[in-house]
Amino acid sequence: MMLTAKQMLVLDTIQQFLNQHGRQPTLSEIGHLLGIGESGVHKHIRKLISSGYLLESEGKAAYQPIDQPERTGTLPLLGVIAAGQPIEAIPDQQRIDLVSSFCGPEHYALKISGDSMIEAGILDGDFVVIRKQETAADGDIVVALISHVEATLKYYYPRDTGVVELRPANSQMESMFYPADEVEVQGVMIGSFRHNTLH
Repeated sequence: MMLTAKQMLVLDTIQQFLNQHGRQPTLSEIGHLLGIGESGVHKHIRKLISSGYLLESEGKAAYQPIDQPERTGTLPLLGVIAAGQPIEAIPDQQRIDLVSSFCGPEHYALKISGDSMIEAGILDGDFVVIRKQETAADGDIVVALISHVEATLKYYYPRDTGVVELRPANSQMESMFYPADEVEVQGVMIGSFRHNTLH
């Protein structure tokens, strides 16, 4: 059965909360995260149960996630490790779901060429994951198409004066300024990764 966008959002919120906290969220926690009332959440939960996406529960939560086998696209999260002083890496049972984080019908990857975003940790040869969308918030890292010709990855700062600042993450480079009607947001960066090869 097809779910509405809101029902999909509720289901995704439950899964992300489970991944982060190791327990299912309460109805009020879901409502708080999505900005909707508890009764509205309950209605969506009932629909997800009747559609087979959740199990019914007697308890306060009113639902139970369906245990799914570990799927390709997840990695075990084995602990936290310091990049400074050594600390003990403590294993736990969480997993990082790369599929839900990076994949989707509106997501795509781009390979970086150049060093204009190095201070954001994005190096030449890295890959960035982009969520396709036409709007962005102040300070988002976006794929911007300039004058329908040149695409670039930069911090996005629209100004009230009708000008858009595209700011690099490299103190050796200057921001670029364009009339707003010459800059088309094509997507927002949601992550990056690189392939490290041993020599």
